[in-house]
Amino acid sequence: MSNVSCILLAAGAGRRMALEENKIFYPLGSKSIIQWSLTHIDEVERIDEIILVVANGEEQQMADHIASIELQTEIVIVTGGKERQDSVYNGLSKVKESNHIVLVHDGARPVVTADLFNKVIDGAYEYGAVTVGVPSTDTVKRVDKNSQVIETLNRSELVNIQTPQGFQKSLFVEAHHRAKEAGYIGTDDVSLVEYIDKAVHILEGDYKNIKVTTPNDIDVVKRYLGIKEKAMRVGYGYDIHQLKEGRPCILGGVHIESSIGPDGHSDADVLIHALMDAMLGAAGLRDIGYYFPPEDDAYKGISSMLLLQHVNSLLKERHLEAYNVDIMVISETPKLKPHIEQMKVNIQSVLQIPLDRISIKATTNEMLGAIGRREGIAAQAVVTVYEGDVI
Repeated sequence: MSNVSCILLAAGAGRRMALEENKIFYPLGSKSIIQWSLTHIDEVERIDEIILVVANGEEQQMADHIASIELQTEIVIVTGGKERQDSVYNGLSKVKESNHIVLVHDGARPVVTADLFNKVIDGAYEYGAVTVGVPSTDTVKRVDKNSQVIETLNRSELVNIQTPQGFQKSLFVEAHHRAKEAGYIGTDDVSLVEYIDKAVHILEGDYKNIKVTTPNDIDVVKRYLGIKEKAMRVGYGYDIHQLKEGRPCILGGVHIESSIGPDGHSDADVLIHALMDAMLGAAGLRDIGYYFPPEDDAYKGISSMLLLQHVNSLLKERHLEAYNVDIMVISETPKLKPHIEQMKVNIQSVLQIPLDRISIKATTNEMLGAIGRREGIAAQAVVTVYEGDVI
């Protein structure tokens, strides 16, 4: 039965992370912190809406993060308040009338599991108000303002509280209203239920379900998520062809009207040839002449875009993928500017990277040398690739 709402809190500032932006946008492998949290909540079939509470002014940035991942659960974006409690209240006001169970989770806990959510949902139905927690592994002492010990607490009675926390909606609404009337600010959500003298049940949590609070937490969370750091490599490619009357002019996979074109065994796409050599260099492989010998008739007149697909597959076999492409074409003719965007689209179709990571530029040789005399055309390419399996 799907009548459960999850209020996901993402309006924090992340000051202890020393970041310029909200810590929930911090990348962990292929996803940001908030995207990991959303992905794991989306796996819980009993949750039919996520009420995402965001900081004022970050609504569009959050919408962009949501749009870049596939989610089945309905998302409602709500602006947060001054205190955490105010943010939860804003989210609570948007819960579907038909939903009877409300969960609250910290967006900065990206390792949370579907099993933990289901445990909290069951507990909320049974007890009315529940939270997850793990036994404290540290000795905790009470101290005065001078940092003198007042008391050493019995560790066997201490639990470190986590989220998600779960509630029957009617009880949670009552607790919020009464706390608001009294001006009471709780340290977490179940403390409001405690404030109105209602019982709170603690369920077994998960030590891995940590909240990203300091920079030290990042490495721990990456390890729990199975994220392996990617190592970067850089490759450089260069190619040059004579220009010949009557040859088709194909650059970046685009047929350009011109009386002259690059001469070569294949379609002589000098731009793609430089790109391929850069990719092969980054992968520590041999040059394109080794893989596509000019004396082999199999490659006579072949499209260089097909050769690029083969080079890309060679990289993938070695768990490498292109990240950024920068290409410079050096020639007096033809004019490339009208065709550059289509060239980028052609390269993107093979490498499957965003267009904003592909740069193609053109320059002349100021009429100097063979290129300046329109006898030839050259291209240079620099490519960064990453290695490592990344989730």
